[in-house]
Amino acid sequence: MRGVRMNMSETLGRWQATIIDGGSLSLDGGAMFGSVPRVVWERCIAPDTEHRIPMKTRLLLLEDSRSDRVVLIDAGVGDKEDPAFRDRFAIQLPEGTGEAPLRRAIRSVGVDPQRVTDLILTHLHFDHVGGATELDREGQSTALFPDATHWVQQANWDTGLSPNARERASYMRQNIEPLAAAPLEKIDGNGEILPGISVERVDGHTVGMQTVRIEGGGRVMRYLADLAPTWHHLRAAWTMGYDICAITVVEEKQRMLQAALEEQALLVLEHDPVHAVTSLEERNGKIVARKP
Repeated sequence: MRGVRMNMSETLGRWQATIIDGGSLSLDGGAMFGSVPRVVWERCIAPDTEHRIPMKTRLLLLEDSRSDRVVLIDAGVGDKEDPAFRDRFAIQLPEGTGEAPLRRAIRSVGVDPQRVTDLILTHLHFDHVGGATELDREGQSTALFPDATHWVQQANWDTGLSPNARERASYMRQNIEPLAAAPLEKIDGNGEILPGISVERVDGHTVGMQTVRIEGGGRVMRYLADLAPTWHHLRAAWTMGYDICAITVVEEKQRMLQAALEEQALLVLEHDPVHAVTSLEERNGKIVARKP
């Protein structure tokens, strides 16, 4: 699969799937690649002078041709945080002013953000859920889509409201608590949540994360979130220092890779700085990602 554009659009039966550029941020390269030696990973993604690597926040918009349903997967960072926070993570938001960055991102692909009926959150770390809320005139955090149904795993909701010490900095209450005032569907495990759209719970990165699988017209697309944040992380053994259990990630990734190979799924890479989508092939008895 070569030459994939940033705002790629694919049809999967009733669903029109469009990748949205939700902005970018930078995180420590060592933390992103865990036990992979720097001499290896820096050849994959070059770090800056502060040892950070650039990453996208790549979202997925699904429009239903059979109804007025518009589904968004993940929400990016948002703009509620102070300049010091934005500088620490080198956050770059979608261009424009006058409205929340997530609304601008959705509008950039020709869709009115008011049409969003559902928001599937893979998990509640700040770079995945921050854009789902905005500050009102009184400086209070409120849901960006107050009438949309928000889908999250019950286990991750509980983790987000009461995080362990290791993850506390990633779960920010102002990103999470306001969502309780919007329609909220807390999911328990795997299953179809909308026609052709199912979620699969994975716990290695953080308890209760979910990946999203879209099927239609004989095709499959998988939104991998932080199970494989970049093309390079499609190697089963390449895990992140951020993962709470690396062995669990390896096992979950191996199952996903086998399933995705068999169904020839398109794989959306949420954080890869260059590659938006890839697929898999078997080479010399190993499952490998095709080079875009």
